[in-house]
Amino acid sequence: MTDTDNIMRSIGQLTGSVETMHQSLTARIGDIKEDIRRLDGASNDRMNRMEESLVRQITDQGEAVNKRIDGMEARVSDLEKEDKGIIREIAKFSAIGGGASAALVTAAIELMKKL
Repeated sequence: MTDTDNIMRSIGQLTGSVETMHQSLTARIGDIKEDIRRLDGASNDRMNRMEESLVRQITDQGEAVNKRIDGMEARVSDLEKEDKGIIREIAKFSAIGGGASAALVTAAIELMKKL
């Protein structure tokens, strides 16, 4: 074998090795791309589940808050009614007290006139 034959055979072996490495790398890159697609899909699914869970929680809490607000509105209405009743009672007693005071002042004035 001549040197040229050895060089040509070495070049052929090197070319075959490079082609094999290229095919192997191309296959690995394809596997990595597929892994990335799977991870992306799983991540999207997980985010969708989290979003749905948060929406459910917010809805549930919103309903609970609305019920509490309704309960507070009822209590405020009851307190307003009670306040109106107290105001009426105070006005009634004030009127009675005013009338009694007016009668006492009138009586006192009449007594002073006679003295």
